[in-house]
This record gives sequence, C-alpha cells and structure tokens, in this order.
Amino acid sequence: MTIYKHILLPTDFSKPSEYAAARATTLAGHFNAKITVIHVVDYVPPSYAVPELPRALASEEALVERARNHLTDWIKDHDLQDCNQIVVAGSPKGNIVRTARDTAVDLIVMGTHGERGLARILGSTTQAVMHDADCDVLAVRADA
Repeated sequence: MTIYKHILLPTDFSKPSEYAAARATTLAGHFNAKITVIHVVDYVPPSYAVPELPRALASEEALVERARNHLTDWIKDHDLQDCNQIVVAGSPKGNIVRTARDTAVDLIVMGTHGERGLARILGSTTQAVMHDADCDVLAVRADA
C-alpha cells in the first residue's frame, strides 16, 4: 500500500470541495501527511472591461487577494489550520498539476461536480487533472 506524505487539496469553495476536504483530512490523519490547499482564480477580466468594474475587482492582484482572504476563512471552517495555502490566477488544471509537481505532492484529493451536458462533453477540471497529474488523484463524489 502506498504511503502518502503530501496531499494537495484544490478548492473552488463548492460543496464537492467540502467533501474532498473531509476526505483529505481523514487520509492525512491516517498517513500522517501534510496538506497543501490551493485555490485558482480562473477568471481575470480582460483589460478592456476593467474601467467598468468596481475597483475591488479591477485587477488580478485584487481578485487574488480577495480569494486569499476567503481561503483563510474556508480553511478555518474546515479545520485545516496546519496546512500550506496557495492562491494563484490562471488555468485551474495547469496550476493544480504544476503545484503538485513543484511541491512533491503524492496525492491530489479533489471534488467532482457531476457535470452534465456541455460541461461533461468538454470535460471537467477533475478529469483533466487526473489525465495530466504525475501522482495519484482521488476524485471525491459529492454524493458519496
């Protein structure tokens, strides 16, 4: 059986992410592993739209800072205080896979959204991470 030492927990603050957080916490306790939580801000408004947005949402830096504050609260709410925190802007799939490689993660635990229709045809972030990650990926179903 594989011993996991470092778990990456991507979150988009959704209910499926909460289920994944509970599973990651259980696994970390079982394996005495550390957890790194990542949130990727995946929408940065284009420069032509910036003048029409409120100042608090007008820049990538502002969005990342707001996400960082929200992640800090989310971590407290899910009893993950002893974890590392990462907030970046860009592609969720790319940043999750890159962070897993760069920080020597051996397990990614993330929620699924049970997408239907066009989202299922185009693929989900979870499916993309499972395809490209160099480590194990546990996809936690929201209804599990």
